[in-house]
Amino acid sequence: MSAAQPSPSFDPTEVRARFALDYIHDRHRRLIAGEEVIVHCHHYNSRIQRTVEGAAGIDGKTIFRSAARNSFVRHIAAGFQDGDPESTRWAVAQELFAELGYGTLDLSDPSSDTVRQTAGHFVEGWGAAFNDEAKPVCTLAEGYIEAAYMAVRGESVEVRETECMHCGASSCGFSVRRGAEAWSPPAISERIEAVSTEADAELAESNIDENAIINAVVGLPIRGGDDGLIPAFGVYLANTPADFYNQVAIEFVEAMTECGQREIASRLLSEAGESCAMNTFRGIMDSAEWEGLVKPMLQNPEDTIFALVALSNAFGWGNWRITEHEPGETLEIVSFNGYEALGFLETRGRASEPQCWMLQGVSAGMMALVYGEGSFSERFGTYLADEHDCIAKGNSVCAFAVEES
Repeated sequence: MSAAQPSPSFDPTEVRARFALDYIHDRHRRLIAGEEVIVHCHHYNSRIQRTVEGAAGIDGKTIFRSAARNSFVRHIAAGFQDGDPESTRWAVAQELFAELGYGTLDLSDPSSDTVRQTAGHFVEGWGAAFNDEAKPVCTLAEGYIEAAYMAVRGESVEVRETECMHCGASSCGFSVRRGAEAWSPPAISERIEAVSTEADAELAESNIDENAIINAVVGLPIRGGDDGLIPAFGVYLANTPADFYNQVAIEFVEAMTECGQREIASRLLSEAGESCAMNTFRGIMDSAEWEGLVKPMLQNPEDTIFALVALSNAFGWGNWRITEHEPGETLEIVSFNGYEALGFLETRGRASEPQCWMLQGVSAGMMALVYGEGSFSERFGTYLADEHDCIAKGNSVCAFAVEES
């Protein structure tokens, strides 16, 4: 279903043109409307949400919603242009949601007490992974709608999902309550681009043409279609602000630490990253693009790992490089500017422990996918990763060691 149009003068083509992807090759960063975004799949996003919202003793739903509100209020406003009437600003908010791959929101009547969603990224994610849990799952959309009212009108509203397609409704419905507690967009942290260069590490060699893979992925239309979703490689992808993931992970770990559950929190976040690697990369390895572009480069089994690293760099996860690799046994990999470590430095300062839970899980997931045997569930957890250096701790790189469990 096509997204509703907020006004007769609304030109979706013109609005969508404001969201053209800008890929920064030397830093492996993806920017949309000037904001850094990370490509992840519905398996990772729904698992992260379930992990945070399902943890006992903390208010995970508020963590997830406020992270969306805080990150998207800047992103929506970044799409505005001088002289835009309010109707165009609402169109920007509506179309950005779809462009990023989160579905369709009808923001055509901002005076209404209800907003409707006819397709949802998280509905697809929960339907694929957690279909036995019938509860509203569109917390990110709640925060996004709150951000839209603030970005467009400077108005604080409280948004809660009252109907959800995951529970059998024909569309998702969100109540909008005026007069909510006032809030202000968070200040923008001073951005840290990188703290080291590739010259700081001795890199392993492979037969993979990384630039060819990156250019091919960057050229793919990873943007929402008419229904605001991005089906690709057997999964649903989404472009999400790095700030969103960082706020969710940092506040989740902090809340769990207060409950004496820090180790559990870090393990759960890493498991979400492992699931992301296995699901997303498995779909890519079964795709026509892999068959035509990557497979001819594969001369040795270990080349596959190097190809997956190239893909992760194209997705905006950071500048990742393999330093040592014993096929099927061990993997040493470094990140020069992972978004998790830099995000922690930007918002919290120097850390006492490593902070790259997603990259840690992904590095284990890649090994399990390439060298593991059996079904998905049988491979999961067959390799363990340890982040022994982290930029957030003051090290020059984030370094991960992976071995069989």
